[in-house]
Amino acid sequence: MEAHAQDTARDLDPFGFMIGHASAIRPLGGGERSPDPRYVFHTPYVEFRPGRVLFTIHFDKLKASFGELRVNINAFIPGSGRDAIFVTSVRLQLGDASAVARGLSIPFLSVAGATYAAFGFCAEGTDAQAAGISIHAEQLEANDEAGQQPLLPTHFTGIDLQTPPRLVGDDAPCFVDPASQPLTEAQLGEPAFDHWASRLSPRPATPEAQWRLAIIAQAFDRYGMLRPGARGVGWGEESRALAPIFAAAGCDAALATPPADPASLSIAWNAFACSALDAVPGPDGALPGQLVSLVAQSADQRGFDFLWSIGMAEQGHAAGSTVNLLAELMSVLRPGGYVVHLFDLATAAGAAGLPRPEVERLAVMLIARGFSVAQLHFADIGPRASVPFALIARKD
Repeated sequence: MEAHAQDTARDLDPFGFMIGHASAIRPLGGGERSPDPRYVFHTPYVEFRPGRVLFTIHFDKLKASFGELRVNINAFIPGSGRDAIFVTSVRLQLGDASAVARGLSIPFLSVAGATYAAFGFCAEGTDAQAAGISIHAEQLEANDEAGQQPLLPTHFTGIDLQTPPRLVGDDAPCFVDPASQPLTEAQLGEPAFDHWASRLSPRPATPEAQWRLAIIAQAFDRYGMLRPGARGVGWGEESRALAPIFAAAGCDAALATPPADPASLSIAWNAFACSALDAVPGPDGALPGQLVSLVAQSADQRGFDFLWSIGMAEQGHAAGSTVNLLAELMSVLRPGGYVVHLFDLATAAGAAGLPRPEVERLAVMLIARGFSVAQLHFADIGPRASVPFALIARKD
């Protein structure tokens, strides 16, 4: 396995590792039949400086009626005598023309002494054809030396999130003691729900919209994050209604500027774009924003104690990289800090949102990346095609 020169950006040969082997996406690759019928591409192993790296993959004129492409980023340490090590992965539905047009973006952290490659395969086969494929690797430049250092743990604690004996529980979810759960009618009748919903400003018109925000407040309060001096950050414009709740608790909360392309999101540690959660629009209607340098902050101030997102999981799912997008968001979360991700759970075929298997997969992948995930509950959803779902986790 070959380690290439450490260029800042480079185009990788999609077929430079298994030279001559034909790809499962015809007529790409070489003319020799691959011993692995799943094989689509495999780049050479290349080396990067320690830090953030982004692989982007695009197909030219790809057409398919079925097939799921999985792309693994693998690491290999030359001279170690060990096999390649799995780092991260994304998936692409080849029959989804809009997803194919967007392509894939795969961010990860590189370490010194390791080389990295992208391996694409179709585990269940495909009838895909394409005129070409391009794979670009970029060392993201952000002067983020501080961002490469571990964040200090949060000082704020509450009821500890216990590791469940099973990933999925059978109990009906309740609002006052939240786990990872959907909205249910019973929760809307709990006093704790009205306690937070009545404090939202402006208060959303529907109980469903109120629950999306109230469950964030309840989770952070339950797990000890709504405390004076705690710092939080979130994604989702509607969460500005939480501003009075965070202010009353003495928290400092900011709303991050949404990325133009969620699929290629990379936190800019030296220029983190955000605005105060209670920011007031100016005469032109624009909200006053700011660029915060997390790099310039002292170690005891760097990072956030709690974090939330609304709708980001769906954007990651549409791009084929839910866990990578959410992991990038949570890179600014301090160890011991809590996160709530709000998204729609698709309970019927074809409904908008994340299907249950994808939610379970997301939880497993987050656990593998060093998070404790509150037990998943899916009971008492009712007949609706999709329902709001809150996934709660702690960064360990």
